[in-house]
Amino acid sequence: MAKIKDVAKLAGVSPACVSLALNGKPYVSAKTKKRIYNAIEQLNYRPNIIARSLRNKKTHTIGLVLSDITNPFFPEIARGVETKAREYGFNVILCNTDADPLLEKNYIEVLLAKQVDGLILTSVRIMDDLDKYTKENCPLVFINRKPPLSDFDFVGIDNVASAKMAVEHLIKLGHRKIALIRGEPASWASFSRYEGYRMALKEAGIPYSDNLVKIGYLRYESGYRAMESLLKGSPIPTAIFCANDIMALGAIDACVDRKVKVPQDLAIVGFDDIWVASLKNVQLTTVHQPRYEMGAKAVELMVERIIGKRKKTKRVILPTKLVIRRTCGANFKISRGKWPNL
Repeated sequence: MAKIKDVAKLAGVSPACVSLALNGKPYVSAKTKKRIYNAIEQLNYRPNIIARSLRNKKTHTIGLVLSDITNPFFPEIARGVETKAREYGFNVILCNTDADPLLEKNYIEVLLAKQVDGLILTSVRIMDDLDKYTKENCPLVFINRKPPLSDFDFVGIDNVASAKMAVEHLIKLGHRKIALIRGEPASWASFSRYEGYRMALKEAGIPYSDNLVKIGYLRYESGYRAMESLLKGSPIPTAIFCANDIMALGAIDACVDRKVKVPQDLAIVGFDDIWVASLKNVQLTTVHQPRYEMGAKAVELMVERIIGKRKKTKRVILPTKLVIRRTCGANFKISRGKWPNL
């Protein structure tokens, strides 16, 4: 394992200078700090940075607040957070809010009382109190939920472009009656995916119809009910884009119960690429989100704040990709804009 003298040698400074930089002292120039941090990265000296940078008041803990631990999307984020935090010598306290703003606020208050060194949040339901948490001198990092203020670090994806990519795939297959089961309107991520859906239709010259858009709440039951409504409505869609995989699974089961075949009668695309999506009996076409990487990157941003390496806000947008499987019917031919059985 690299020592402080190895960092000093590579950066061309004294060990005392490295120590001053790591402890946030003002005596080291920005240019020299840059050389020191480059050397630290090159030598993988991060664990020692933590040991030297944390004050006695630090607890070596990070609070992770998730909105729904039952959704397979979130455990992968938690795993990324926990693994990377352990590399840096931190423990993680996990709290599940069930998307309840009051419970979320209570958990954050508890975590601050326990003097966690930073908070990683997957929701933005506590907007009114964000300034207060900033004054507590507790770094905040948001994952996949864009913070309403510009002072906070963020790790996520381009939801608009990712949703647009999914809908464009259905359009390329020949679909024109494409429905959307979206998330709740108050969610920034869900609204962004809705915007991507509308953008893809507009660019393809396909008229938008409110009758083809149903609101879900990112849960299985809401996807099932929304699919029921679409099958009873007019026009009947030939393809569905769901704002997450859990709702897509509900939509598929609603089709099964009504003897509507997927993808022969109806194409379905989800969003997230949770592990269930790749099961042989499911094979859901979906947009893959790098969930583990989101968690790991959030910890990196958090540690940079804690040790004083960075003060400027950073926003990291990770790439997504469309994973084509059975449910979109990519290998079925469409005749006259309809599936053969409709």
